Amino acid sequence: MTQAPPGTPVEILGWRELPLAGDIILEVESEKKAHSVLRWREHEAKHHKAEEAIDEIRKKEEEHLTKYRAERDARRLAGKFRMRYGPREKEIVDHDDVPRVSIIVKGDVHGSVEALLDVFDTYTSNERCQLDVVHYGVGNVTEGDIELAKTFNAIIYGFSVPAPTNAPKSVAIRCYDVIYRLIDDLKKELSSKLPPVEVEEVVGEANVLQQFFINEGRKEVPVAGCRCVKGLLKKAHKFRLLRNDEVLYEGHLESMRHLKNEVDSIKKDVECGLRFKDPKILPQPGDTIICYTTRLEEQETDWDPGF
Repeated sequence: MTQAPPGTPVEILGWRELPLAGDIILEVESEKKAHSVLRWREHEAKHHKAEEAIDEIRKKEEEHLTKYRAERDARRLAGKFRMRYGPREKEIVDHDDVPRVSIIVKGDVHGSVEALLDVFDTYTSNERCQLDVVHYGVGNVTEGDIELAKTFNAIIYGFSVPAPTNAPKSVAIRCYDVIYRLIDDLKKELSSKLPPVEVEEVVGEANVLQQFFINEGRKEVPVAGCRCVKGLLKKAHKFRLLRNDEVLYEGHLESMRHLKNEVDSIKKDVECGLRFKDPKILPQPGDTIICYTTRLEEQETDWDPGF
């Protein structure tokens, strides 16, 4: 095509720099004129940016000066106007205890990258696991992207771009053509960084019918006469003593007996005698004893990108 009237979609090849969606394209009579316009626009953009930077610097200086004067006056009033020695406190606190996933995003077109960044903006669980977008751009994965990934220990996500064939194995490069598959992979990565949580599983429950004492050497120790009403009681598990929904004891048993015989488990509707490790705990009729076990369970991120 030699020309395109308004409203005609065209594809233009040969750009030295890829324009972004929404950029305005002007046609001039020669390349020399184009360079002249480009230099003038770059100069105007730098000048405008410099003016904005100066205004921002002045604003920051004024805020700092106001804060300094207020702190100085407060120290004078408190009689603490003196020089402080030692290392200066950090202004930015590092959250080293929070896991982190760093990523680099490369896409085939600017619109794809913007769509991914919009999805990343919906992530709001940085207090559990931080999501850092180290770098993003349009085009194939480059050597610079790989070196950046090494520096930040980042994962490179490519959308509709080919994976480089000579990439080192130490850098994770994952390319997708469907956006939700890329997000699913990222959600798995975020979930893998979360520490496992302890989950409690109730095994059995017993009611205390009476309290009695037995002689152990020269000491009398309390024993809870119980009946298992739910599930199964196992001596190796943990036990919790409840009275009016208040926890009085949590821990292991010293002894579990049935008909004066030491046993390892008690089935439902069977009576038994339970003695806790702590002899100071005095069970009473009407108390409830819970037999439970704990296990570590992997967490999953609560991020919901909306699809």
